[in-house]
Amino acid sequence: MSSTIGGMGSRKAKPKKVSSPSADDAVKAAANGETDAAADTDEDAVRPSSTMTREVPAVTAEELIASTLATGSVPKVLSVPQAAPTEPRLDDLAQTIEAPSAPRILIMDAAELLIAHVGFAAVTDIEIAKAANVSIDVFHAHFADKLAVLRGLNERFCTQAVAVTNDSTRSGIWGNAAPRDVIEVAVRSILDVVLARAALVRAVLSSGDPDLLEGFREVGRNVTARIVGVIEEMQSDDKPGERDVAFVFLLAVSLAHHAIMIGPEWSGIDFDRDELYERAVRAVRGYLESRPRPS
Repeated sequence: MSSTIGGMGSRKAKPKKVSSPSADDAVKAAANGETDAAADTDEDAVRPSSTMTREVPAVTAEELIASTLATGSVPKVLSVPQAAPTEPRLDDLAQTIEAPSAPRILIMDAAELLIAHVGFAAVTDIEIAKAANVSIDVFHAHFADKLAVLRGLNERFCTQAVAVTNDSTRSGIWGNAAPRDVIEVAVRSILDVVLARAALVRAVLSSGDPDLLEGFREVGRNVTARIVGVIEEMQSDDKPGERDVAFVFLLAVSLAHHAIMIGPEWSGIDFDRDELYERAVRAVRGYLESRPRPS
């Protein structure tokens, strides 16, 4: 299981330029529910799927973020704990087998980028459509609202997390590794995966949606079962049981969730990301060494 996760980025197609109105004016007008007659005749504007749809001027996610922060239409960038990345990053879990040009993927990628910069509560359906360079009707053809987008993002994240876990715990690939080594790599990987998608995880945890949270639980159940399976194949007299493995993973994900929701500083002492990793692994190691052994 890889302990290094790269950056998440948007894979949307290059947007076309709109000569009129400007990006700032477009964002303001869209936010107020206004339309621009010029958009109906501008050949460079995003074209609707039919004459009955409403168009949204093409605006890149970066332009939208810059404009909304400048105009104050959404809160300033949310503070992100030091243990979490300040920029969305492309990693193993951000890969998809779906066509990158598909509107659904563009919408989801744009939504995750905006959520990382301004937060889920602040972003709107029309802002996501703008950032994805699609009309609002195309957006609603794929998602009822932004909560539906969050559900799609969560499902993709959990599905990919399970797939990566399964691939990295295939039978026989750990060779002569010791159980403790496998668990420590898994703990680092859990911290990496969760903190690399801090904004998405924060949005899911804040939602309180039972279905979204169940996706996280399924990831945890899968990780625990797969690592226990790897350990059972090992030639070792000191194999931690399922409950011990489950506890150390609960410890790791609890630290990650706390860092995302509240920050790594809680008792007056701050921890950067690397120190959080190091101390989490030491805590896990100490627990495994001191756990009761069966008689």
